[in-house]
Amino acid sequence: MFLHHPLFSSRGIEHGFGTRNPSSAGQDACFFRQVHGTSVLETFPGGATKDRPEADGGWTSCPGTAVAVWTADCVPVLISDEQGEFVAAVHAGWRGTVRGILPEAIRTLRSASGQDSSRFFSVIGPSIKSCCYTVGADVWSEVSHVWPSWKPRRESSNLDLAGLLRHQLFEEGFGSEQIGEISLCTRCHPDLFFSHRGMGEKRAGRSMLNFIRRKG
Repeated sequence: MFLHHPLFSSRGIEHGFGTRNPSSAGQDACFFRQVHGTSVLETFPGGATKDRPEADGGWTSCPGTAVAVWTADCVPVLISDEQGEFVAAVHAGWRGTVRGILPEAIRTLRSASGQDSSRFFSVIGPSIKSCCYTVGADVWSEVSHVWPSWKPRRESSNLDLAGLLRHQLFEEGFGSEQIGEISLCTRCHPDLFFSHRGMGEKRAGRSMLNFIRRKG
């Protein structure tokens, strides 16, 4: 079973945010060996059967081609232009988020398409939310150093990773009407999601597939 968002569904853009309940949709998508970095690679038809390069994001403009990322607490972010002709999927853990993988993906799409940010939409998928995401001073130090313009809603030892990603979208020129979010916490909903923090070793490496397909 996949979750969907009207920002994409209303435009006929095929996509899905995965749950722990399997589905055949998106199984032909291209994905990568995720390393919590900032590489965003272009993908082509048939890429799902080739060796997996290291990357935490992929994009395509090839008709019918899907790109995907795997998550189990980290944040999946899907991006598309208005026509569904340039699409991207991003895996954003705290390291990749702080290092700027989402801005990198947006800049890549802008450059490839020749369009500005006003022509794109982005949806932030289910992830571990601030209610369950306690982090140490070392993480906060890196976040505040790299993103001093971001002011969390309240003082807390818990990190609002989706909030930081939304802030990055605003800084890249997105308006609030261009940003969607499925605000479900992966740790709070064990019936729906696998959670690295919530399940520990019981997760046994299981993750959710999140994909978006270029129209065509």
